[in-house]
Amino acid sequence: MLGVHVVAPDVITGKAVASLLDGRFVLADPADVALVVDDLFLPSTMRAVQDTARLDVPIVLLTREVRPGALLALVGHGVVAVLDRAATSGSELAEVLEAAAEGAGVVSRELMGALLRQVRDLQKMILHPLGYNGVGLSTREVAVLRMLAEGRETRQIADALSYSESTVKKDLHELLTRFGLRNRAQAVAFAIRAGVL
Repeated sequence: MLGVHVVAPDVITGKAVASLLDGRFVLADPADVALVVDDLFLPSTMRAVQDTARLDVPIVLLTREVRPGALLALVGHGVVAVLDRAATSGSELAEVLEAAAEGAGVVSRELMGALLRQVRDLQKMILHPLGYNGVGLSTREVAVLRMLAEGRETRQIADALSYSESTVKKDLHELLTRFGLRNRAQAVAFAIRAGVL
């Protein structure tokens, strides 16, 4: 049975939501998943999510009228599902809590569209001008990884990019350290999995 930590604006709301969980879950601390409930999405709702993030478990948000501009911040605090309080049944809530505990995410089509637009804007306005992609690799790091994947040696990479060998080695060392990789082959595999090669 999964443990759920329920955060509600008042005791009555908390008990009403707990009754929806149908005995499939236990109210627990530590929990496997957290449920933050509020009638409307207010600044106090965001504070509740921020406080709940300290539990370091997936968070399901059950509320109404989430502002699309808040989605990226919610995701940053560990929210993996956003449900409309007025339209969600007890069985739907239970399914989403189980899915969240297993690592899945659930949002409406409208909110997903807004979230994807925010990620695109973040990429376009912040990461790309600084020379980074969504994975956290600079354009120079991607070029080095591309040449590594082609089988080039450090000297060949340095010549092709007009850098010194020590600069290429430093870049590779920083990349390996940042992503916890052991060698060049793992770095190339990481780049392929991330979709940059």
